Amino acid sequence: MEQMENQRVRLSKRLIKESLTGLLKEADVHKISIRTLCEQAGINRSTFYKYYGSQYDVLEEMENDLISSICGTLREGDSDGESLTKICLYLENNLDTVQVLIGSNVDLDFPRKLFNLPQIKEMLATRLPGQLDRESQEYLYQFVVNGCYCMIRQWLSNETRMPPREIADLMISAVNRVCMI
Repeated sequence: MEQMENQRVRLSKRLIKESLTGLLKEADVHKISIRTLCEQAGINRSTFYKYYGSQYDVLEEMENDLISSICGTLREGDSDGESLTKICLYLENNLDTVQVLIGSNVDLDFPRKLFNLPQIKEMLATRLPGQLDRESQEYLYQFVVNGCYCMIRQWLSNETRMPPREIADLMISAVNRVCMI
């Protein structure tokens, strides 16, 4: 019985998230009503409020899901290139959700949440020149992660995008060139 309940919860949440993703392609999150979201998902408002307090809670969970998947991928990867390729593949496989979260300005704080992950800082720390002081390293770090973020946004917005391995290699190549001070 509990597995059936868990299945229902997952289904309801998935429907809500998919509906919010679709609605975010057309409108800003603060312009989406719970009524519209529930109609789009085909669920009752009481079901929605059972799991979430607002559309912002759904958005936050979607962001946390993406960040958790990226963290898991970074832990699994044997090398930076392999990890980045897996992340790009995940982004491509979840394109609709990722385009809404990364490709638009739904949550202006999301890039900071994403790029302040310890795993990403650690991955880049090995590439940053050691002779720079901490402040200069932080500036260089911000330059690199924001550049990669822009590359990912551009890649995701292209209908004929290069394969995940190629964009990952291009980002690694760019990071290595920037960090050769």
